[in-house]
Amino acid sequence: MLGMIFLKLDWLTQLKRKEIVFLALLVVSGGWTGYLCGRVATQYSELFVPFSQALKSAAWVIASLIVIEVMVGVASALLRPLRLLLFGHSLGAVALLLIWRDGWIAFAGAFVYFAGMAWYSRVLASELDRRLEFSLRPLVYEQRKIIITLSLMLSLSFAWGYRLTAQDQLVIPQGYKNAAEEMLLSSLESQVQNQPDLDPIARDLYIEQARKTLDNSWNRIESSIQPYVRFIPLGLILPLYLLLVGLLDSLAWIAYFLLWLAFSLLKRLGVAQTVAETSERKRLRL
Repeated sequence: MLGMIFLKLDWLTQLKRKEIVFLALLVVSGGWTGYLCGRVATQYSELFVPFSQALKSAAWVIASLIVIEVMVGVASALLRPLRLLLFGHSLGAVALLLIWRDGWIAFAGAFVYFAGMAWYSRVLASELDRRLEFSLRPLVYEQRKIIITLSLMLSLSFAWGYRLTAQDQLVIPQGYKNAAEEMLLSSLESQVQNQPDLDPIARDLYIEQARKTLDNSWNRIESSIQPYVRFIPLGLILPLYLLLVGLLDSLAWIAYFLLWLAFSLLKRLGVAQTVAETSERKRLRL
């Protein structure tokens, strides 16, 4: 029995150095994805304000997703047979699980990651084998499967992060409140300053009253939504998923350029080369 198992796995001992390198690329892709999911989940409250920090975080996440797309695309186009490619994605899922250590949600994320990458790999391998000449077009068409998988995973991790932060209570991040209050009160202060009939004490009291009114408004918002707080994480998944898919689709030309650049470099360096293959075809003729 063990002999049959080792016989079926003997192809693992015959791997070339190049194949090991691209397998490592898939492991890095899975681990990087796990790091992104863990960071989004644990730093949920920091994604809102200040706006410049939130913008930098969002840009870093989008750039990371594009790089992961390219790494997976390059490795998936070159690794054959398909079982070797699926083995690489399974290692990537294990790396994701080891880095994103967050209970059952990490296991669910690893399953979604492997399922999405296996779906992508099977379709891509079939499309490439069907063509008479290697082309980047199938990679570009099938990249959306990677986008869907990664966007879904980050949306789930973001909703999970909200759930952990909220702890069954609606939590509006304090930084968001401060930013909104500063924006509203700054305009109010400028209007009060232009009122000559108000003395300084009356102006301060007016501003303080406005601040208390805003605090009460936040409390009313949180209390009114409180009965539905358990459904908020589910409500966050779809908007964020659509936003990520839309952004990555609009930036697909960057991934296409990086794929073209990567394959051009691999050919120039002799790592990959175009090989002519003959295939036997059976036709029915009259």
